[in-house]
Amino acid sequence: MGNKEQAIMSKIEKAKPDLGLTFEGSATDGHTINEIRATALNEVFKTDDRVQAEAFLTHCLKVLGKMEAGDGGDANDERGFMLTIIRDMAPRDAVERMLAIQMAATHVATIRSARLLAHADRLPQAQAHYTGFNKLARTFTAQIEALRKHRTGGKQTVTVQHVNVSDGGQAIVGNVQAGGRGKNE
Repeated sequence: MGNKEQAIMSKIEKAKPDLGLTFEGSATDGHTINEIRATALNEVFKTDDRVQAEAFLTHCLKVLGKMEAGDGGDANDERGFMLTIIRDMAPRDAVERMLAIQMAATHVATIRSARLLAHADRLPQAQAHYTGFNKLARTFTAQIEALRKHRTGGKQTVTVQHVNVSDGGQAIVGNVQAGGRGKNE
């Protein structure tokens, strides 16, 4: 490894968030998870159930290709990324934990699809990758909306902070669009 690669790897090492666990191995030779803190997985998935946390970790690892799960070097390793995203989403219950895993997996798949699209040499290849990329991006948006609805109970709230109405005036609350007069006026 040259000086440039060593400098990049040093920056990556310093930028790694403290998950309380580290990965060894890869998709090819098997994953080994070294827990620095006994509660690390529980903290990532916001659950007290150790069995559930370990199953969720397995779900995260299943969706990654070899290059994304340690076989491509640290720069391509998405295992820690997925766990930090899930941790940062702070799931509140089992539904949110499952959705957070799906969202992290969808994001990784979207980026994978974008990479394939960027390297497509032929039109049929490019069209196939574009279609996949588009569907994944739409799926991610739908997942965000599902998470929002789950967290709010499906209720949308509008907060009006300040309204001034003069004597004889009227206030309208709703979707108001400015426009011209109608044909008959």
